[in-house]
Amino acid sequence: MRTLNKNTLEKMEEYIQRYCIEKGVSPSYRNIMHSMGMTSLNLVQRYVLALESQGRIKRTNLGNIDTPQRLNKGEVTVAPLVGQIACGQPNFAEEKIEESFSLPQGIFGNGKLFMLRAFGNSMIDAGISAGDLLVLRQQDYADEGEIVVALVGEDATLKRFYKKGHKIVLHPENKTMKDIIVDDCQIQGVLVSCIKIY
Repeated sequence: MRTLNKNTLEKMEEYIQRYCIEKGVSPSYRNIMHSMGMTSLNLVQRYVLALESQGRIKRTNLGNIDTPQRLNKGEVTVAPLVGQIACGQPNFAEEKIEESFSLPQGIFGNGKLFMLRAFGNSMIDAGISAGDLLVLRQQDYADEGEIVVALVGEDATLKRFYKKGHKIVLHPENKTMKDIIVDDCQIQGVLVSCIKIY
């Protein structure tokens, strides 16, 4: 029988952990097969059984992968993914729940969380790229310098928040773009985290 690759074992364990954090459930064998570039579910099963025998993962009574115990500790907050947000000129963000994610409070904090998918390039200097998943805490206020979802009229945008006299400055993190300066806006949420999508 062929010896299993230690590097592949480690990558598979990392993938399972990351999938559990991001999705709130464990991946299927088919998910693993596609993500690891494997061509056989039988090969995936051999690696999964090896990880289980080493105590690195657990399986349920049905043979599915269980969430690793160290990821089960603590409370979670269910955050709905409610569409996309412009990282550029303001665009209307339709609130349409696409799916929901269980996020560990130990990493993302508590409060009412929601998620948006970023598009545009106005926040690239803050490390936010098109396609990233943004985790936000729903609130109607922000401190100076926080990255917020701001509603200007009916248009929503993701920018860094500042006050300048009686004006509000929505600052893009992109040196080629100008500030959006308004008399008033409605804060809908404050950025908690950005989950990179590669």
